[in-house]
Amino acid sequence: MTIKKSQDWGETVARPKDLEICETDAAASQLLTEHHLRKQALPAIAIIKSDLARALGTTGADPNAERMQATPFDLIEISFDGELATEQIVLGLGYGLLRKSWWHGEIVAAMNTSFIGDWDCAPRSHPNDGKFDLLTVTNQMNATQRLIASRRLKHATHLPHPQISVKQSADYEANCKARPNLYVDNQKFSRISQCRFRLLPDALTLYW
Repeated sequence: MTIKKSQDWGETVARPKDLEICETDAAASQLLTEHHLRKQALPAIAIIKSDLARALGTTGADPNAERMQATPFDLIEISFDGELATEQIVLGLGYGLLRKSWWHGEIVAAMNTSFIGDWDCAPRSHPNDGKFDLLTVTNQMNATQRLIASRRLKHATHLPHPQISVKQSADYEANCKARPNLYVDNQKFSRISQCRFRLLPDALTLYW
């Protein structure tokens, strides 16, 4: 069920017997991708150290808890061509980010939640709302302006700038003429030639 702002998110339940414990968002992404590519049902997952958990005001799941908060969660299916000869697919929980550098060139991020590391890039983002937030920085934005923006991101400060846009989408194909790198939940894929972000609503349940 898609969650709207101001609605309660999730419920307290008994810990699932078949719960998969992942150390990080990257480990969870890898596990989910393996199941997805094999066309297997996605497992119930708890993540010990997670940027996603910040939306709940915590740092991650307690792996020893007998009762946990169960939260339905959208995923981002990211299909791309990179250094390998064939198309690759990765499931992203938090974000998919295309960039060569933070300080020059275009930046595109499809975000399920607002955080990329310490940066609160989309403070109005809401998990499991049936869309991802698409953040775009054009290549016209200079390094000085980017430095100012990076300082504000640590405090979730609004970034009014004509070269920065944020909108919601469920499907987006990025321009990759510059052959940027792709980052998915702290995983790096190099020299991307084409990339598509597609939302998978209510794809799994996370436990905290």
